[in-house]
Amino acid sequence: MKPQDFDEREAADSMRAAASRLGVPLELVKHCKRQGCPAFRGSRVYLRPLVEMIANQETEADTTLFPVPTGPEASSETVEDFRDLLRVAIQCGFLQVSEILEILLAQIINRLDYAFLSAISTRPKCEAKVFDKLTRAIHEGFGLALMLLDVDATDKYLRRSAATLERARKKFVQSRSIRRACK
Repeated sequence: MKPQDFDEREAADSMRAAASRLGVPLELVKHCKRQGCPAFRGSRVYLRPLVEMIANQETEADTTLFPVPTGPEASSETVEDFRDLLRVAIQCGFLQVSEILEILLAQIINRLDYAFLSAISTRPKCEAKVFDKLTRAIHEGFGLALMLLDVDATDKYLRRSAATLERARKKFVQSRSIRRACK
């Protein structure tokens, strides 16, 4: 589907409905939301901006092509088989170092939430500075590691990770503003 196929006001009532309507995995829609896609307003999912984000391949690094069982339905054997599959993919070069670092970066960003930064700093204005210092150190460290392991992928990784960190920073600052307004 193309963004032009959808009117600006065309929306779905849920992420599941949007995924079904577009014929994409639900995980892809959830990933777009985590990346700050403007399609998500209130409980509605506006289809045109979502299709634009997917069409621009801004989601390619984290797209899950098959469902991975999690939670109670995941047996220990399934999890171990999946880990073995990942090890083989890494060893064979199917999963590049830059992709691994992007996955780690996404996990780090998810951990850098308000509660964590509040524990570090009791002064609200310092939280953004702490966030910036932490993410900058991680960004530069991962960039250096990638330079040593796969120099050809370094520039692309640094551009993508800088964009990811900037989106995370905007969400962090916005959530801080909302929290302060609610107090």
